Amino acid sequence: ARPLAGEYDLLGAPEHRAIAREAVRESLVMLKNDGILPLAPGGRLLVAGEGANDIARQSGGWTLSWQGTGIDNSHFPGATSIFEGFRQNVEAAGGTAQLSPDGSFTQKPDAAVVVFGEKPYAEFQGDRATLALDTELTGPYETMRKLKAQGIPVVALMITGRPLYVNPALNAADAFVVAWLPGSEGGGIADVMMAGADGEARYDFTGKLPAAWPRTADMDDGAL
Repeated sequence: ARPLAGEYDLLGAPEHRAIAREAVRESLVMLKNDGILPLAPGGRLLVAGEGANDIARQSGGWTLSWQGTGIDNSHFPGATSIFEGFRQNVEAAGGTAQLSPDGSFTQKPDAAVVVFGEKPYAEFQGDRATLALDTELTGPYETMRKLKAQGIPVVALMITGRPLYVNPALNAADAFVVAWLPGSEGGGIADVMMAGADGEARYDFTGKLPAAWPRTADMDDGAL
C-alpha cells in the first residue's frame, strides 16, 4: 500500500543516480597530494588494480548477496565502475584511458591511478584481528613502486569499508585518496580527481575521516 510500491522502472532513475554520484563526490577523503591532483583531463591515463573495473568490489557486502561475493558487473545494470568513470571523463576531454590490472602499458601514460583495497565482506567474514590489509591484497603496492620508478605520477585509490594500516601505499604514491565503498556510481570519483577543461578542479575534496587513520596494524596502538 506504500506510494510507488511495485514501480520498478524507478529503480536506478537518473535523479536517484545523480544523488548517489553526489554522495560519492562528497565522501572522498584525500590523505595525501604532492601536487598532482586534480589530474589533467586530456592526456593518457593508466588505471591499474584488480578492483578498478569491479562494481561488486566497490559496492562491498550486503548488496546483492550477503558477503557481496559471487556477483559481477552484469548484476549491476546501469552502474558505472571506477575505470568507466575515468574513461568517460578522459575521453570527453580528448584523452585516453587504459585499463591494466597489473599496471603494464604499451605507451607511457601521463599519470596512473592504482585502485586497491579490500574485497567485499560483511559480518563474521569481515572480522579482523589486526588493522593490516590482507597480504594477498597488497600486490598493487609493487605496481605503484614500478610506475613511480618509470617517472609516472601515481595516485593510490583505496576501496575499503574502514581505515586500515596501508603506510606502504601512502609512501609509494604521489597522492592517496580513500574512496570507501562508492557503490554503483563510480563516476563520482573521476568528477573530483579529474580537472575540468580549464585545468582547474571541478569539485573540491570535502570528505573528512570518521576516525583517526591507523599508523600501525596494532588494534591497540594510537593513530595518525
